Amino acid sequence: MMPGDPTAYLRAEIQQNPGSYGLPPNPTLAEINEVMQTQMNYTPGPIWEKYIAYMQGAVQGNFGTSVIVDPGASNVQLILEAAPWTIFISSAGLVYGLVAGIVFGSLMAYYEGTKMDVGLTVSMLAASSVPYYIVAILLLFLFSYNLEWFPTGGRFNTDTVPGFNYPFIAGVFNHAALPILSGITIGFGGNALSLRANSIRLLGEGHIRNAELRGLSTYTISTRYLARNAILPMYTGIVLGLAGLIGGSIILEEIFVYRGMGKLMYDATVQRDFPLMTTSLIFTTAIFVAGTLIADFTYSLIDPRAEQSSMG
Repeated sequence: MMPGDPTAYLRAEIQQNPGSYGLPPNPTLAEINEVMQTQMNYTPGPIWEKYIAYMQGAVQGNFGTSVIVDPGASNVQLILEAAPWTIFISSAGLVYGLVAGIVFGSLMAYYEGTKMDVGLTVSMLAASSVPYYIVAILLLFLFSYNLEWFPTGGRFNTDTVPGFNYPFIAGVFNHAALPILSGITIGFGGNALSLRANSIRLLGEGHIRNAELRGLSTYTISTRYLARNAILPMYTGIVLGLAGLIGGSIILEEIFVYRGMGKLMYDATVQRDFPLMTTSLIFTTAIFVAGTLIADFTYSLIDPRAEQSSMG
């Protein structure tokens, strides 16, 4: 139902650049169709037979090849090459955003009603309201184009030799700094506000009063006593966030030209590479479903009260 298809895109590419496909200028329709059949690995037959063959191959780990983004390359191989880069920037953003949200959320709850609480609440609301891609564009404009502190795109410095050496690793972190900082803003404010709401319910409980009577510091009470209990209702969302890392952020990676899973899916969609796009969606969906099941099955291990309530 989407406008266009891989054949329309590929036909236009062949007509514009016939020499790249081994054709003479102004190729005939028959010549174009022959190249298209070869590049798309077309086999005749009814669609239901092709569907069964595709599913049989998928069960065995064969999801076909790319037809446009990287013609002839295995879709699984392309995903496995791109996924580690997305996991790197997404996991760093998720972890730092979660830690910051826990610290600020617990402090906001402990100082409920004070100027600190009001100021932080307004700040967190503003942070959670601004779309992450707006933050990404602003960071790119300020730190890359104006100050020139960070590169405008890419995953590493192309002048270095890939491997376990300082220039290459330093370049990887330098290129990932702005995408990670943009990723932190995605859940930073929301985590803090959620934790604040959960923590306020716990302030009047006995273990909090006992901690205060023992003379423990505000930071210790906020993080070790409030946050550890208030984070339990957020556990499912955290696991789902971990499961969603492989999908990456399509818009974020496109802004920074960061070739991870998000950029791969974007290119597959724009260029109508349906086999690669389908494989990417299958992978991300399967991992998300697996993350949901893991969250459901392990929640009772994190919070024993859940198992007791279900048994009751």
